[in-house]
Amino acid sequence: MIPTVQSNTFDPIELAFLKRVFDDVCVEHGLPDGSAAASDVAVEMIQLYQRGIKDEHSLHRHFDRQNFFG
Repeated sequence: MIPTVQSNTFDPIELAFLKRVFDDVCVEHGLPDGSAAASDVAVEMIQLYQRGIKDEHSLHRHFDRQNFFG
């Protein structure tokens, strides 16, 4: 079950940043577009960002430690 994401809005710069980091994480871990694992990354990345983890290195480090990549 995917947890509910807060309804905060993001400005275009934030969206571009999150998309770039998301794309990097997916490529690094071989996650195909539209896969369940890629969706999990997207949800978790937004939640982390909303909780204040807003630097690229910290986001990458978080996903490097995750075990849902298969």
